[in-house]
Amino acid sequence: MSKLGRILGICGLVALLSVPLTLFLWDWQLTWVAVAKLAFGLAALAAWFLSARPRLGQTFRARPAFYGTFAGLFSALAVVGLVVVNFLAQAHPLRWDLTRERIFSLSAQTLDVLAGLQDTLEVRAFFGPQEPETESVRGWLERYRLASPRFAYELVDPVVRLEAVEKHKIVPGGPRVLLTYRGREERVRLGQVDASGPEEVLTGALMRLTQAGGERVLCFTSGHGERSLTGEDPRLSMSLWARDLEGEGFRTQALSLLEAREVPAACLALVVAGPAQDLAPDELQAIAAYLDRGGRLLALVGYGDSASLNALLAKRGALVTGRAVIFPEGRSPLEVVTDPQQYPSAHPIFARFFQGGSVSLGQLQAVLPMARQLSVHKAEGALPMLVLASSSVNAWAEADDVAAVDQVAFDPERDVAGPVGLALVGEAPQGGTRLAVFGSSLMACDAAYRVFPFNRNLLMNTLAWLAHEESKITIRPRLRAASLLRLEEADLKFITFLASDLLPLSILAFGIAIWQLRRWA
Repeated sequence: MSKLGRILGICGLVALLSVPLTLFLWDWQLTWVAVAKLAFGLAALAAWFLSARPRLGQTFRARPAFYGTFAGLFSALAVVGLVVVNFLAQAHPLRWDLTRERIFSLSAQTLDVLAGLQDTLEVRAFFGPQEPETESVRGWLERYRLASPRFAYELVDPVVRLEAVEKHKIVPGGPRVLLTYRGREERVRLGQVDASGPEEVLTGALMRLTQAGGERVLCFTSGHGERSLTGEDPRLSMSLWARDLEGEGFRTQALSLLEAREVPAACLALVVAGPAQDLAPDELQAIAAYLDRGGRLLALVGYGDSASLNALLAKRGALVTGRAVIFPEGRSPLEVVTDPQQYPSAHPIFARFFQGGSVSLGQLQAVLPMARQLSVHKAEGALPMLVLASSSVNAWAEADDVAAVDQVAFDPERDVAGPVGLALVGEAPQGGTRLAVFGSSLMACDAAYRVFPFNRNLLMNTLAWLAHEESKITIRPRLRAASLLRLEEADLKFITFLASDLLPLSILAFGIAIWQLRRWA
């Protein structure tokens, strides 16, 4: 009976210890197999305890058994503690994003959209476990779920769930993430190679699903060599900006004022982006009439662009000079960097960036290629204008034509010392009319729009303010920046000396010293 009890005890202990493995293999489901193992293990240990009870009393009265009991008890408590800690970590996860750009944290824009959800937003992502993109997609959806209790997602294996694939009409090569909210539906691509990041794609879809009202149309003038909304040339195309606008619920539309004769009432805002040729008088009259009836205009007028808008803008309070802005400390003297310390932090376009204490000013620098000087112009009937962005004191407005000279230098008698105005905004006192003027049209082109990240936020927030869409003024998803360590030749020599000479000799000397000390002892 004693031998049988021992055998049962061993089998019961093995059965109990294998229960967690069974639960893991069955995706932590309490199946009949796990229940049977648990019941058998407890019954077998009980049989062993009954058969060995007389000997156990004598054993536990010994000192080794006493200390062994406490050791086992503390071990069991440690295991229970680990289980509790893991359960709490699973139920209430905490994450820390230690990257400088906070690229693993959801942006303020995303958090605002999630906070505005009134009902549950359901997401179905058709990705199987064998696909390499699955874990990345799961990670992004999990971040959204943790940020809002009204965000729910499900990963659907398209190989196993054929009925779901047919029901939702998922096709190869098409969008594989389906978002549903209050009877409305959006489909997006995630995981595929794209210029937009996953957060931009998801948040853009959320904004389109949750926005109220009709279509939001932004009109871009055409017919005068303006920067194009499409195209492959990154120096002429604004395709990245146009895609961002469409991702946030706007519709971009090219507008020829020679054909339309007036700005349509459906336009939330009118954009004139770097016309190469002069606008006709009828077109300028149509823009003036649009502003007079409460319109919103964004003018991008850089150095070398047509000056036909200058008189109209001066009448509204924005003086566009013919001087190019020179910034000698930049990558190129004609790529002017804005000075964040000059920003009007209380203005809605910038208020979000200066909330919550300290801010990294280096991340708030926009770059305006081929910029010209802007200044506030006092005129009768002009809007109260405000300098939105300026250069640092190290820049200046050049009096000479920069295209006609090989080198430029600051002339205190003829040039205008910095800070130099680069962007102006103004609003009618009674509301309605809003005007924004930037001294560079190249800042919106693809070549500068994504290379200099703050250009994006500055343009998007300015256009949102113009369109009276203040809810869209926010900090957008961050882009990963390369962490570069620049080493001079002297630095490389020092590293070589440290790794190949100093460290090996130090270890050798330390070892010999310890060996001698032990001999002397």
